[in-house]
Amino acid sequence: MERDVKEAVEMLGRGSGKALDIGTGRGRMAAALAEYGYQVVSIDESKDALKRAEDLLKESVTLENILLLQGDAHNLPFLDETFEVVATYNAMHHMRNYKKVLDEMVRVCKKGGSILISELNEYGRKVVAERHKERGSYHEANISIEDIAKYLEVEYALIGEIKKSERTDIFISKK
Repeated sequence: MERDVKEAVEMLGRGSGKALDIGTGRGRMAAALAEYGYQVVSIDESKDALKRAEDLLKESVTLENILLLQGDAHNLPFLDETFEVVATYNAMHHMRNYKKVLDEMVRVCKKGGSILISELNEYGRKVVAERHKERGSYHEANISIEDIAKYLEVEYALIGEIKKSERTDIFISKK
């Protein structure tokens, strides 16, 4: 488990409830949540991303506690207060409207549940942009964990803890 993902799930702690991972990516958060005891649904818009994640996850973990699902984070296909944990790992900067995604995260999180968000910090954004440039592609991330925390505080009175990490910053709050 990569250090920043491990730091994030350690802030959350072990559990046994249902967790939602938004923006599957390579499946790192989904795998970490499953390893920490959660029954995980991981959602991504891209079928290709989900297939890559499935292939990567099969190499390292069992998919027994992970369901990969295609869907839109801006309009989650779940009832209100479905999950004990709603998490995302370095995906908010990819969202068309991160505030709408945050609204959806709060909606599907149970009262007393946890919202866990990891996002690239300034150094992480620089590293990722350089890697993309080396591959001939472009990557831009203009959102900070402070933007996220401020929105959740103003709109939902959710006050959380922010932990600074090497390449990512992590926010956790109870609903």
